[in-house]
Amino acid sequence: MSESRASAHLKQDVDALEGELSRAERALYATLQANLENLAFETGASLAQKSGVSPNTVSRFMRRLGYKGLNGLKDALRDELRSGSLLNATLIERMEHQSADLVRHFSAEIEALKVFAEQLSGQHWQDIVERVSAAERVFVCGFQTVRGLAEDFANRLALVRPGVEFIDLYSGVLGQWMDSQNSRCCVILIDITPYAEAGITFANECLANDTDLVVFSDEYGIARYIDTPYIVSMTTETSLILESTGGLTSALNVLLHYVAKAHKSNLRERLEAYRARVQQLRLYAN
Repeated sequence: MSESRASAHLKQDVDALEGELSRAERALYATLQANLENLAFETGASLAQKSGVSPNTVSRFMRRLGYKGLNGLKDALRDELRSGSLLNATLIERMEHQSADLVRHFSAEIEALKVFAEQLSGQHWQDIVERVSAAERVFVCGFQTVRGLAEDFANRLALVRPGVEFIDLYSGVLGQWMDSQNSRCCVILIDITPYAEAGITFANECLANDTDLVVFSDEYGIARYIDTPYIVSMTTETSLILESTGGLTSALNVLLHYVAKAHKSNLRERLEAYRARVQQLRLYAN
């Protein structure tokens, strides 16, 4: 998010107060607007000094805007900044504040997987597995930094059930997608912020045509753009310089396992056919 977008975000919050700002709050708001670029380095005390107000005024103003103190505002702007671009100061800030042993990172990864594991016995997860398992054709797409993850998952899923393809929207040739119009299809979209415009457009086109849409994404709210009940959100912000895709990878591996179980009657024959083909083509050394 550029500085102008951050400014617009803050202005929207202030406008929600319908102009009911005291003189001190107006002075503080002006200081915030003028220092958005360096807000990460400000404290309540430093903003109070620059604005000529008391620290209590800063705390009270943050609460009126709906944030838990100045850090709450920083977190909100940081999330939008992260969504808008990879080229921002918060990436360096994360690296500089990361402990050497990465304990916080691994703890966050583990907690994300625990939360995900709790969902596996619920109806929401069962519905997702049913859509992917029962579809005649399954298309997997991913964009930007997770394109490779999506393509790898499509290849793995194709081992355990038929009719799976990775679809590349940027290729401009969507023959397999056109040929599937009379089939029961499921599309699996994998994307993290900043979300790809092409992915959002394609997802909504799928929904408009009654195609089952399953989305694996991060915690930053892709549901704002895509109205499907079949969304799996994994925590990606684990204090590393870039968002971690470890949780998404694990979740997709679990989906693969559940779909394999749903196709277990044909799985042995399918894997044996795969093994025979690999041996014929001498793809591996042994």
